[in-house]
Amino acid sequence: MTTSIRGLLVDLDGVVRLWKNRSAVAAAIACGLPEQAVRGVAYGGVFDLAHHGIFTHEEWVASVRADLTVQFGPEGGKAADLWAADRGEPDPQMVALLRRARSAGLTTGVLTNNTTAVAADLLLHGLDDLFDHVANSADLGVTKPSPAAYHQALRLMDLPAGVVAFTDDNATNVAAALHVGLRSTHYTSAGAFETFLSSLGVVLPTSADAVPTRAGAPAGVAPPDGHAEADAGSRQAVRYLSTSLTAAGLAARLTEHNEPLTAVPLGPDAVASITPAGRLTTWRLLPHGADTAAAAGQLSAWTSTSCDVEAEHLPPWLCEVRTAAAPRAEALLHDVGWSLHQIAAAAHTGDLLAAVTHLDLARHQLTALASLLARHQQAPWPGATASRYLPPTARSALTASHRVGVTNVEGLAESLAPLLALLRQLRHGAQAVLNTNSSWPWQHTTAALADLLGTAPDLSPHPADDPLYTPALACVYDRHRPLTEAMTDALRTFAAEQLAGRDVVEIGAGTGRITRHLADGNAASYRGVEPSAAMATLLTRHQLPGVDVVSADALMLPFAVNSADVVIEHEVQMFTADPLLAVDEALRILRPGGLLVRLLLHPTGPDPLAGIDAAYRTAAFADGPLPLFQGKGTDQRVTAHLAVRGLDTTTRTLVTFARHREPAESVEALADRAWPYQHQLTDAAHERGMTAARAAAARVAEAVPVECVLRALTTSDRPEVP
Repeated sequence: MTTSIRGLLVDLDGVVRLWKNRSAVAAAIACGLPEQAVRGVAYGGVFDLAHHGIFTHEEWVASVRADLTVQFGPEGGKAADLWAADRGEPDPQMVALLRRARSAGLTTGVLTNNTTAVAADLLLHGLDDLFDHVANSADLGVTKPSPAAYHQALRLMDLPAGVVAFTDDNATNVAAALHVGLRSTHYTSAGAFETFLSSLGVVLPTSADAVPTRAGAPAGVAPPDGHAEADAGSRQAVRYLSTSLTAAGLAARLTEHNEPLTAVPLGPDAVASITPAGRLTTWRLLPHGADTAAAAGQLSAWTSTSCDVEAEHLPPWLCEVRTAAAPRAEALLHDVGWSLHQIAAAAHTGDLLAAVTHLDLARHQLTALASLLARHQQAPWPGATASRYLPPTARSALTASHRVGVTNVEGLAESLAPLLALLRQLRHGAQAVLNTNSSWPWQHTTAALADLLGTAPDLSPHPADDPLYTPALACVYDRHRPLTEAMTDALRTFAAEQLAGRDVVEIGAGTGRITRHLADGNAASYRGVEPSAAMATLLTRHQLPGVDVVSADALMLPFAVNSADVVIEHEVQMFTADPLLAVDEALRILRPGGLLVRLLLHPTGPDPLAGIDAAYRTAAFADGPLPLFQGKGTDQRVTAHLAVRGLDTTTRTLVTFARHREPAESVEALADRAWPYQHQLTDAAHERGMTAARAAAARVAEAVPVECVLRALTTSDRPEVP
């Protein structure tokens, strides 16, 4: 049988140390006192102070002696001395078991509610080498059965609860340990405890003659294949490790268990190690008890959540979260700048190991910044940077950097290049999403890197190409989104009523599918904003009369304050990085009395073809989290946000109509990858999804008309000034 048990945690008194003489009772009887006299004084309220470390052992004993002397005279003092002199005796069978456990490589610990005399008592009994770690309540300041006592003992042992076996002669303490997650049993004898260990797969040697060994250097958790930090076929590796050790402590531990290994701290939460063969490993330190599998991106650590579109929603967009994230982004950009300077300096002196360690720091810092901008949420623990969803551009850049074998200066430069491109994109994102500019002197960094790269790099903020709205998507976008005559008539009517004679800005004009009908309303000016270069190219090619195409981000509109009468969009907020920030940006450019219009198309009932798309997504993303959709629920969040701003939203139904669609049309759209989320999939994942979609379509006899409603949600920015 194999076992996951790596440590034993045991109680002291009643388990390892026995009190056969019943010293408190024996001392009272020997001095002519009532049988329970010493026990009643010694183990009353004063003992609680002693086993919490408020009184030292000596102060506790002195207090007991004084109380007994007051009550019983000199005989009371003698009884106290007899009681205090008895230090119990070890149980030889349990001591032997623990020594055998140590020789088997198990970490041993003791968790005891006791006084400050524990260390001296272990030395007195020759047990000072029995335990790797001693967790004494007088030192911890907390006693069993408080969960905090167990957690502190586990931190000392540097082990998670699930790999530690625990025993105690107090059933309440055992129940508490089970609640914490320890593999626990009530102690009756050493033999019974060994039987319990055997049931967990622990096989102890017959004697403790072997030289005590430890379980070996920590293994850590590796990122899965496909992760930016996965090390398949690479000489570089990354391992995530949950530990109570400091970076210096882990470096010492690694060196201790592998003598030829060189290990150096990279800061408070990382260590670099390198073997004589040149194998470089970066150890990411997480707090004790943190989920290393989740931090490393192992999909098994996550559970899927369901929602109305069978995909996951972003957490709520909150101004407070954005405000809190801005200083963190500024700090990370500063750290990246510093790391780049260290890379340049190390390369100049020929210290390749130092350069590579700082290169990894830069990767880590950029990962943290990309995660911050992607989710705008607090980390699961202080300093954590792992994100369930790393943006595709960031993942690609980090993967490209990590795959380069950095064995010389040329490899270092090649590995650095994609990181610099990512830095430009993230600087742009920090400005757009968090309204923060880095104070780091980037011009000096540019100069410092010139020798290494052969030319001065461009580090100025620059937006990334949209990885989802690709040219391939733009070419098929309109084909699979035909508009009914009822919808086009409703759009033209609305435009004639609300847009005529006004300066209009459309956010997310795309290929012009909706724009061509809205721009027919004889607006005074019409600017179509589209961030995707591929979509904007097609929009420009259509040469829609009166439409000026502007390549820009909804979070950074290149228009002046009070420069538009109407800002309109059709289901665009769900695709922005921060819908609430996009709304605020739209309000910024609106004139007094200007209109913010959101067009939303919804089915009014169940869609019989929805199962085809759902089957595709489930199969295509079987080896990863489902795609992130902000979803049309965004309209509710935006409406609430506007209400907080003191702006009421009026909802108007423009048209209700029936939309007909055959199962084959849904399959064809999926085959053409007509939906943005499909462009983050590999070909193999896409084919897996198509197989599931075709099977789902075969179960649909024929299309049933779906009733749809097109609504306009309109908000007036503020009253016009007379």
